[in-house]
Amino acid sequence: MNRSPILPIVLALATFVLLALALWPQEEPTAIIVVAGRDLGAGAILAPSDLKTVTLPADQAPADAVGDVALLVGESLSVVRYSGEPVTPRHLGPAVILAPDERGIAVRVRADTGLAGLLRPGMTVGVVATLRDDMTNKVYAKSTLENLRVLYVPPSFQARSPQTVVYASGGDGTYAPPPPAQEPVREGVIVLAAGTLPEPVVYEDAETILRRALAEEQSEAAREGEAEGEPPDVMWAVPVELLAALNAADASFTLVLTPDDALPYTSPGLDLARMEPDSDSNNPFVQR
Repeated sequence: MNRSPILPIVLALATFVLLALALWPQEEPTAIIVVAGRDLGAGAILAPSDLKTVTLPADQAPADAVGDVALLVGESLSVVRYSGEPVTPRHLGPAVILAPDERGIAVRVRADTGLAGLLRPGMTVGVVATLRDDMTNKVYAKSTLENLRVLYVPPSFQARSPQTVVYASGGDGTYAPPPPAQEPVREGVIVLAAGTLPEPVVYEDAETILRRALAEEQSEAAREGEAEGEPPDVMWAVPVELLAALNAADASFTLVLTPDDALPYTSPGLDLARMEPDSDSNNPFVQR
């Protein structure tokens, strides 16, 4: 019995079709999303030039991704967004608004004195000012102001996320590599909300502070007598003007984080020369 030559041909064609379907490149689903067109600082009000749309694989798109720039224009960022990173509703937040008795003022800080990578708009910080006498090379530091709100932190002065979105650079399916690593920024300008009403900067006598600290270890009766001392010296200053004057005097600023329930404290300030053992025998903070 002769076999029909058609059957092998049909089987071969079916096999070819199945292999072709299995090996044929499948078109990967894509999504169009809005990303930052440049580095954007927290608190920035988004403009059309700040944003752009890119195409990337659908499985890489955030669940809350936005595909239309117009939906984000006019909104304010609550966090830093770097160029190429998605901008979605969870990155938006109310702009930090100045109170009637506040003014925004910029202070320049270094990475080691400005809490770089930690600061976000809305945080509360204190300022320690350090003055150096170029003639004598003496250094004096004093806690000057507290309860200053952070208004703006430039994106270059914050810790950059290790993950950078890699997005399609065109319709040919090619992808742009991540941008090269940048050198860490050593200095930046932070914008703070400072008050316009006079506040006391207290210079309490060092001996009185020491007596109070020692009295904490004594009885209540002894504490009442030991805690007495000279009344503190008080300088009243408008915070905006104080920061401006210190800035003009080439003071260095160190920002310190403060808790919501921060306890007030006073100090005489620190003259660095007094830390030398033989510099001042009358310094009550130096143990002999």
